[in-house]
Amino acid sequence: MPRSVITAGLILFLILAYFGVRTLTRGDDSTAGDSASASAAVESSEPPEVVVQSVGLQPHTAFASLKGRTEPERAVTVRSATVGVVAAAPARQGRIVREGAELCRLDVDAREVELQQAEANLASKTLDWEAASELAEKGWTSSTSAAAAKAAYDAAAAGVDAAKIELERTIIRAPFTGVFEERLAEVGDFLSPGSPCGRVLDLSPILVVVEATEAQTSRIAEGQKASVSLADGRTVEGTVSYVARTANESTRTFRVELSVPNPNFEIAAGLTASLRLAMGEAAATQVSPAMLVLSDDGQVGLRYVDSNDVVQFARIEIVDDAETGIWVTGIPENARIMAPGQDFVGEGVTVRPIETERL
Repeated sequence: MPRSVITAGLILFLILAYFGVRTLTRGDDSTAGDSASASAAVESSEPPEVVVQSVGLQPHTAFASLKGRTEPERAVTVRSATVGVVAAAPARQGRIVREGAELCRLDVDAREVELQQAEANLASKTLDWEAASELAEKGWTSSTSAAAAKAAYDAAAAGVDAAKIELERTIIRAPFTGVFEERLAEVGDFLSPGSPCGRVLDLSPILVVVEATEAQTSRIAEGQKASVSLADGRTVEGTVSYVARTANESTRTFRVELSVPNPNFEIAAGLTASLRLAMGEAAATQVSPAMLVLSDDGQVGLRYVDSNDVVQFARIEIVDDAETGIWVTGIPENARIMAPGQDFVGEGVTVRPIETERL
């Protein structure tokens, strides 16, 4: 057999052997890949791991945090009771005025003269009455004449009192000790009965006014103590002085007033205030604010794992706030709360919980 034929046959054999080996090798790789995919599928079917912490409930004082504002105890617009031109307005805006202090003074015009005439008339009627009484005692005149003289005297005395009152009305005074908040009449203004002179605020005590829900109102009582944080950083104590019995028609909330001592008028009206009011005890647990999540419908709550290792959502209510965390209600007893950062696991998913002592 020629040597070239032998060589060609050998080359063909080598080629066939090479492709045979490649086919067997690919078959093994495919089998290994299928095995790996199957293993991965088995592994992916296992429940996901989540980190949880078991918490217990304990009695804790529940507090309601309500936002409101400060208001004066009384706010009065002081008005004129007579007619006249403002001759003086000595009270300065923003200053404290004592009860009876002069706010506006009207020109007396002829009122002093009218008083002098009334006093002169009274003096004359006094002499007539005394003379008629003396004559009646001696029997020189009838008792009717004496009675008429007495009536004229009484009318003259009443005329003097009326003239004094009218003269006194020219001075418009502060009805109580407070702050002269706003001057509403200037020198030269003409005032008629009912025209305003100025506005006086009673700021001692001052009121903190908040709006409470129906559930909160049922647990608030007059005389209850509360802490108030003001917008300027001060914290003061007060007492509930009024709880409305009729709800606001638009908000369905109830007005609650807290009376706060303010002897030096240091707390101004209109300040934003935060009221912290004790609402009794509740079964609560302390958690980190980072653990709070929102449900699909926007409710604030926590995710926990139930006894069947299924993720559940609990709608909670924050009843107290401390430096170490917040106190919340609404969580089942001995619930296993999920650690923050596990939002990929939603409600209804079966999980494999891993217990930790502290999240």
